[in-house]
Amino acid sequence: MWTTAGRRVDLCAQSGHGNPKDDVVKLLAALVALFTLAGAGSAVVAATAVTTDPASATLPLTGLGPSEVDALLPDGYRNPRTADQAVQWALSQVGVYRDSGYCLRFVDLAYGRTSGPASAYQVWTHSPAALHQVSGTPPRGAVVVWSSAIGDGHGHIAVSLGDGRMVSTTGGAVAVLQIRGFADDAYLGWMPPFFYM
Repeated sequence: MWTTAGRRVDLCAQSGHGNPKDDVVKLLAALVALFTLAGAGSAVVAATAVTTDPASATLPLTGLGPSEVDALLPDGYRNPRTADQAVQWALSQVGVYRDSGYCLRFVDLAYGRTSGPASAYQVWTHSPAALHQVSGTPPRGAVVVWSSAIGDGHGHIAVSLGDGRMVSTTGGAVAVLQIRGFADDAYLGWMPPFFYM
């Protein structure tokens, strides 16, 4: 049994005493989970080549808390505010008329940054692909990103609350909105708050 980022990975309990090949695939899946939570996302690529079922090689990151979202950031990168502090700050702004049309500025401020990329979608396009998650409910403190197809070519970005909702500036006062149903065709996905600057 291994413990990483507050999660237990029981390698022995995964074995069903069946086909040894199945046990190897399960062991590799457990190792991928271990390395992914520890920050070595490249293990996913190595394990994918070994498995015979591509669906089993993908391990969705679900049920993460804000501290685990921060742990997904590349080594040596840190925001002035943690993911949990960013959520608390963003929630404190709900109802305030500010940053309408400047969603990226609002998100930068939530994480304690005074500046960031030129456009919201660039947070996604200029970050390592290993940080991108395209399925599952975005965890609390992650950023959710939309493409340049919306926002007059700048896209959109907001702070996830971890329950399918986000804190966003889209027009008028800062509000809590549903992620699903908000320009679904332009939704890129979620990622830890990495601003590449």
